[in-house]
Amino acid sequence: MKKVIISLLYAVLTFGISVSAQKPAFFVWCKDAESPNVSQYSANFERWVASKISDAFLCARVNTETILKNRLQMEKENQLNGTSEGMEGAFSSSLSCDYLVMCRMTEVNSNLLYLQIECLDRKKAQAFVNADGSYSTTMDYNGIAESCKAVTEKFIKELSKHEICAFTGSVTITQNSTLDSTNTLDYGVYCNEQDQRYHKNIEIHNNTYSEWNLQRLGIPWTEGDMTFSTNEYSRIEEQDGCHKCSTSNREGGWSYTSESSLKVKGSGISHESMRNGQPQDDTRIELKFLGSEKYLVIAKGTSQPVTGEDKVTSHAEGTCDNQPQKTDPKQREIKVPLMVIFGPYSGKATDKHLQEKDTKEYKDPVTNEKYTITIDFSLTQNEK
Repeated sequence: MKKVIISLLYAVLTFGISVSAQKPAFFVWCKDAESPNVSQYSANFERWVASKISDAFLCARVNTETILKNRLQMEKENQLNGTSEGMEGAFSSSLSCDYLVMCRMTEVNSNLLYLQIECLDRKKAQAFVNADGSYSTTMDYNGIAESCKAVTEKFIKELSKHEICAFTGSVTITQNSTLDSTNTLDYGVYCNEQDQRYHKNIEIHNNTYSEWNLQRLGIPWTEGDMTFSTNEYSRIEEQDGCHKCSTSNREGGWSYTSESSLKVKGSGISHESMRNGQPQDDTRIELKFLGSEKYLVIAKGTSQPVTGEDKVTSHAEGTCDNQPQKTDPKQREIKVPLMVIFGPYSGKATDKHLQEKDTKEYKDPVTNEKYTITIDFSLTQNEK
């Protein structure tokens, strides 16, 4: 029995490191309840906190110190009866936890009780939720119960800023970028004792459309597919009345035109990321819950590369540096990135369902490219 107790205590104090636990596990432990006036209420406090965690996060597995003690008592009786062979490993496994919740009940004096709840993240080995203390000045069952309720509500509210249970479901995102620009340079030049002009006109007409049909399967594990099409066209027209020849000191009239076009279609999501030793879709959908019961949706990804042929046709004629019309095809690799932030939307991590359909438009201040992005998602808190 002593061996069992030592192994179980070690499992609790090390947060019960689990192997690929399917459910986020909590262990609730009531501390500092040593005073006779307080210790009689600690089990109720512990049970209340555990119940509220289970209500808020349907997928969570919650164990408490009281449950541990009851199991230990049953194990003791089983060992005395010779029916407990192989139970140590089963108990250690059941104690695996991701979060240690410490409930503190401290009697400040005979008329004042202090309550606090703190949650430690095993992976980070640090507190990530801390509910401010609540005081009870009524040292009876009703007064302490109200204080336990108040501090637990604070704790659940703070915990709801974190995605404990994964939201899973469909997410569809479309991106449409368009660039239609015309830039013109025109000014006077002088050569050969005559006034001339320099004129240059650059037209760009680009459009890229991509559609991402995704399934969010975990935090922030996402799979799916995407398709895209890119159509780019540009034209340059240049007339220079005082063009300097590259092979002599002569200057004179010269004109140049160039057209570039690229059309390509592609599909598929990059598989550069790894999961459990296997390549996976290089997409992420993160849910960032904010303190104001709002959340952001952050989607990231990259398409599979596709090689397209950029056809460049050019022609030049004039005093010198003539160039017959020619088409020079160049190979270009095209990849379409996904990096969008939507929201904030109303919602918190304890909600059972998150759903929105939204469109946003913006213009890149540097490139003047116009973007229209839509998102349509329906996510449900995982209960398993």
